[in-house]
Amino acid sequence: MKKLSLITTLVIAMALLLIGSVAAQTFPDAGTAVTNAVLQNQGTTVATVVVTYYDNAGTVQGTENKTIQPRAVIEVKSDAAPLPSGFQGAAVVSSDQPLASVVSIKNDNVAGSAGNTTQAAYNGTSNPDTTISFPSVWRFSGIVSRVTIQNTESTTASVTVKFADRDGNALGTCTPSLNGFGSITYDMRTPPTCAGWGDAVADGSITATSANLLAGASTAAWSNRAGGYQALTSVDAGTVLYAPSHFRFKANASDAEYTLFSAINIQNTDPVNAAPIKAEYFTRGDTSGVPVKTINITVPAGSAIGLNTKNGASVAASAFNALGTSWDGSVKITSLNSIPIVGTGITTWGTSGYAGMYTLASASTASDTIFVPAQYRRVVSGSWAQWSAINLQNIGGSTVAAANLTVTYVDTNGNTVATFTGANLPGSLATGAAFGLNTRNGGDLSSSSFNGLGQSFIGGILIEGPPGSQLVAVANIIYSNRASVYNGVGQ
Repeated sequence: MKKLSLITTLVIAMALLLIGSVAAQTFPDAGTAVTNAVLQNQGTTVATVVVTYYDNAGTVQGTENKTIQPRAVIEVKSDAAPLPSGFQGAAVVSSDQPLASVVSIKNDNVAGSAGNTTQAAYNGTSNPDTTISFPSVWRFSGIVSRVTIQNTESTTASVTVKFADRDGNALGTCTPSLNGFGSITYDMRTPPTCAGWGDAVADGSITATSANLLAGASTAAWSNRAGGYQALTSVDAGTVLYAPSHFRFKANASDAEYTLFSAINIQNTDPVNAAPIKAEYFTRGDTSGVPVKTINITVPAGSAIGLNTKNGASVAASAFNALGTSWDGSVKITSLNSIPIVGTGITTWGTSGYAGMYTLASASTASDTIFVPAQYRRVVSGSWAQWSAINLQNIGGSTVAAANLTVTYVDTNGNTVATFTGANLPGSLATGAAFGLNTRNGGDLSSSSFNGLGQSFIGGILIEGPPGSQLVAVANIIYSNRASVYNGVGQ
């Protein structure tokens, strides 16, 4: 079987990340990975698509031709592609219609996980950039990262890769040369000497720059779960960021472990000046506009900090006691001196041992039309095998009325299977407000609301708000023994 994973440019760029066996006993075993890409046609006519696979040296290893109906979803399976056994590399998806994309990574042979399997996901990008950022990079006994950087152009790229710790210290600089469409992966189990990342450095960030356009992706392996996110670019940067999906929840307040908890990692894009930030935590359903908790912290120049609702991360764990143990909502992060920041959100299903990561939303990523390429509602032999959820947030300056908002579930052929609008939605979205839809338990709707999808639904979502509205979405894919998280894609 071919073992790989994938980034992508529309050109869409997708980095295919191979997860191999663990390099040292002190780090989690990430297992072996097979990567698939889920593509949704955002256009109004049939999309003609070419998927080109490149190895790390930038040599073409195989191509596939696909067609996608308007709004429809297809899955491009790497283990069914015309690729050599053991392929590791990247892919470029070319299309005559705009596409939304999600890369799904299944990791097998993970001894510490449920069913020996973990899952991760990240979005391909149609916006490669000359500077890409990775706010969440780890190397310690509980979690370890792999970071892939992809040259999305046909000419050789000279790349400068800078590594920093959480205290703002510059650790080291690597200067790889990447062939056209080539890629390089930094496995933080064994970082290169040029990274300056010794055993004393647990977590930090990476920034890569080049005259060429770059794409990238990072995966993280815990002992029992996995996560992934796409490299962040100038499109993801802003002086205000949003986390639409955030939790601090226990089934019972006396439980030792959280059912769900969340974290954000914020990276300062300025290599010289520190960025003081304000993180405001808003309870779902509260339209008062008053945060239940505000945290002020400074992000060192060119570095990153973390805020974790369970353990605090860069602040004391007690800082989040005000949220209680039955809280879910959203977070607004503001750069107080207008330095652009980027960030990732992390969702952890603590009692189940699952996790997922996504990119924090900026105004540039918001849209009145959002595509969510991978959604499921599958029951096999009477048991739930796979289901999905979205958290939809309004980051615009005015309320989005439920009557002017439509959420449409479409199948793999682009056919409408279910539509939610007006009174069928949880309600209107005030500025900063969010609601959730879950194909199994309903989310902020009743579970029966999704019965029309049946028990074998595979497809996607089209979210349409009034012209000029600013919507962002985060999606979860949950299986019986694993989960992943990714961003909805604005048009």
